[in-house]
Amino acid sequence: MMPRFTRFLALAREHTDLIVDLCADPDVLSRAQLLHYLEHHDVAAAQKDALIEELSQAAILLVEHDQGFTVNPAVVELVNYYERRGRLISATFLRDQMFQIAELTDRLQRELFAAESDRTAILDTIDDLYRLVREVREAGLDHYVACMRLLGDIKRTGGQHTLEQRLQDLETAQRRYIEPLRALIDPSGEYVPRIAQLRRLTTELGRHDTLLAQSQELDSRRRRMIGDLHFIDHELLRGFAAIIDTARTLLRSLMDEKSIKDALAFCLARLDTIWAEISATTIVATGRNTIHAAPLDRMEAFFGDIVHRRLLPRPREISITRPERSHAEDLVLTEGRIWHTIATAGTVASWPAFVTRAFPSYAEEEQLRAMVLPLLRPHPNVALTLRDRPFIYQLAEQTLHMRDFGLRWKDSHAR
Repeated sequence: MMPRFTRFLALAREHTDLIVDLCADPDVLSRAQLLHYLEHHDVAAAQKDALIEELSQAAILLVEHDQGFTVNPAVVELVNYYERRGRLISATFLRDQMFQIAELTDRLQRELFAAESDRTAILDTIDDLYRLVREVREAGLDHYVACMRLLGDIKRTGGQHTLEQRLQDLETAQRRYIEPLRALIDPSGEYVPRIAQLRRLTTELGRHDTLLAQSQELDSRRRRMIGDLHFIDHELLRGFAAIIDTARTLLRSLMDEKSIKDALAFCLARLDTIWAEISATTIVATGRNTIHAAPLDRMEAFFGDIVHRRLLPRPREISITRPERSHAEDLVLTEGRIWHTIATAGTVASWPAFVTRAFPSYAEEEQLRAMVLPLLRPHPNVALTLRDRPFIYQLAEQTLHMRDFGLRWKDSHAR
């Protein structure tokens, strides 16, 4: 038993990544698949058969029929418990990585919109951004899983660790792994808008057909980075917010437990005095308040009020407001309506002033369009008379200044 355990530890130290990848494959592994795993982890061809034999002797691999292999379920469970817990890293590392992404995002924007694009500079910047974004996604996901499991461990170790020890562990986790995440999830901060900006720039890069045609690797990394940025924006940052909320809830739970413990210790230390006064006096410890529960009749009245006034249905007649009908002609000034108005008026000394009087109920955009229509689209029956005086009209948000002009409708026989 001892030699096999020693052999298992030696293989686990030397081929950790290989064993973790093997445990992630739930199916029966053929010999060809197993050799592919070994090649992926840079195992020399001459050592593959010997390593397979060692993994089998250490009971990491179980030999099945037809040269098939399965991973020992005990090893899979062990890897899932320890390796899949994620890796805790300093949250300042993630913050620093995001700061570098923000700086490179500004550089990429300058290079994309420069008068003369530098292909080499764009490629180098995309390479750096791709590496940083991938590191943030992988390290951030591991950090999220590890933080949630760490908080769960602190909550579940009530029987093994003292309350003071759990509070100390939570304070350490809060300071090292959680508090720096607040700057990353702040919508008004520096990092969340930069992720959206980088997504827009990466999409903008897709319009540079010539640049993408020159480098297939650039297009591949651009597409992968779009997926990574989507994951960071929609999954990872929300996961960081869940970590902060979970830590806050756990702290509140531990503080409530500490309050109960302090109150109980206070009562036990003065048991002779408390026993005589507990029926009538509210117990007040240093910095703590304990309130008597309400009498039974008051609780019944309270729940009766809730049931009768909040939960029981109270049917009410449904009433709706009828929609008001409006015609398109009441909202939009058509060209036909404008020409018909000019024909009806005959001669107009100041057309802009006439529009403000004739169409006061229309939106300002429609009034402005009616004012400039005779200037932009000449009509065979309309004669313009330009005047050397300005027309000034105060709109809701700006003041209109234009040269005044008049109109005259000409009959067909006058042409």
